[in-house]
Amino acid sequence: MKKKENLVRRDVFYTVCAAYLTIPVVIFMIGNLKPYIGIPAAVILAGCALFSCLDYCKGPDRKPQDRSSDYFGMKMPLKYLISLAVIALVTVLVSGVGEYVYSMVDHVFRRAIFNDLINYKWPVIYDYSTQYNPRVIAVLGKTQGNTALVYYSTFWMPSAVVGKIFGSAAGNAFLLIWTSLGVWLTFVGTSLFIRRTSWAVPIIFITFSGLDALPNIVHSFTQYEGFIAIDHWLPSFAYMSNFTQLANVFNQCVPIWLITIMLMLSSNVRSAGFIGSLSFAYSPWAAIGMVPVALALAFRKKLQPEKRAKVVLSLLHPAGLAACAVMTGVYGSYYMVSSSSSAESGFSWKFCRNFGEFLLFWALLMLIEVVPFVLVLWKREKKEPLFIAAVITLAVLPVYKISYFNDFTMRASLPSLFVISVLFTSLLATMFAEDKQRIRKAKRLKKKEGVKAFFVLALAVVGTFSAAVDLLLILGSDLTGEAHYENDIGSLGSIAGEEKGPYYSTEDYADGVVLLWAEDFEDKFFFKYLAASSESRHE
Repeated sequence: MKKKENLVRRDVFYTVCAAYLTIPVVIFMIGNLKPYIGIPAAVILAGCALFSCLDYCKGPDRKPQDRSSDYFGMKMPLKYLISLAVIALVTVLVSGVGEYVYSMVDHVFRRAIFNDLINYKWPVIYDYSTQYNPRVIAVLGKTQGNTALVYYSTFWMPSAVVGKIFGSAAGNAFLLIWTSLGVWLTFVGTSLFIRRTSWAVPIIFITFSGLDALPNIVHSFTQYEGFIAIDHWLPSFAYMSNFTQLANVFNQCVPIWLITIMLMLSSNVRSAGFIGSLSFAYSPWAAIGMVPVALALAFRKKLQPEKRAKVVLSLLHPAGLAACAVMTGVYGSYYMVSSSSSAESGFSWKFCRNFGEFLLFWALLMLIEVVPFVLVLWKREKKEPLFIAAVITLAVLPVYKISYFNDFTMRASLPSLFVISVLFTSLLATMFAEDKQRIRKAKRLKKKEGVKAFFVLALAVVGTFSAAVDLLLILGSDLTGEAHYENDIGSLGSIAGEEKGPYYSTEDYADGVVLLWAEDFEDKFFFKYLAASSESRHE
């Protein structure tokens, strides 16, 4: 019986992705800005999205791609697409999105933000007088006045609307479905890029990481100073595994992964400005890391017009510039309201005992997280600009630190790490396909190829360590009945908290919440000229 296959066209795929990413931004603009600002801004962005969708699959010289072109699309079995959807849903569910299972400690803050987006009018403004916990009041040091929520909340917008209409339970259910859709689209996009339907796509997506098992083994014997977490085994910076990102900052990583794969699938560079600008709404640090990926498109030979001078003009296409202007004007002014997240910032060596220690930490990070993938991918991808840009970016990012845990390095690395993971997925999928053909033809594997295959598989297996530990914590805690709502914040407007939580005290939570607030917001450009009425209000 012949497998039922569906043609997955790139232009249709891109249109769905563009809608998925643009809708939350439009809701943010209409819901948080003055109508005479928010509506025109949303219309301009929607217009840029429409142009991008119509132009996406056209070649560098604006010629439509024919059906035989790789840029047109590929056939995928219906069973494969459905299986990817199920895997996406289960993965997102287990990661804690929707709060149906035990969730990581970061969800304490995510839950509170989402609850407030549902229960407060937008933009969210808090009144200090609503704080009732004396220990929280002692940390805040005041009981009068207002403060504003300034955070990367765009991803929650559609789910918050559902929550406002149908209640928080419906909002959480929709959030699970919405996030799963983003992961599923990422799976499909990865399959389109590698030109294969392979189970390596979801497997590597879930388990991708460096050799974090090695420093964790060393720490188990030596208990060296500076170890923070499984992925954060250095005090100054860290590159996180895919699953760890999903289990902690799904609101940032899911849209960033999708934007990255959209850029990787581009058949021209005219849409790079629009696609890249969307990342600013979801994660400003990741938006910085997205710039090298977008620029690398200009060096891909297939995307260059006959007259290479037109590459620059294509990058500076009016639709892309308009999208960048709107996104920078709205979100740039919004993020600038608060500077708390950058309170601890500077060149990384300033936070080490000396420059030599920084170089040691940098070298260890590269050896564990980057070099292994460079070694197995170099021969295959050395002429791929996306690969070169990703490696250089990952080597440069640790030079600078922003925030105590260095959120800058962890989030700005999202696009480049995902590029590496997709290329690694392509390598594995090709190996599996070639191995099937070899078995079918009864051919023996050459010794050199066998050694390479061993190292690639070993890297993939060892890389599962971080995801395995996270899954063990989540599923194990669910099996033992450990409550994941212990010491829950509840709302940033009225912070709850018990005497002791599994990780932090009430005071620690209050300190963390302050980083999401903006004092004296009324005098800042965003709230003074762009935002809707900024009086404190709880719906």
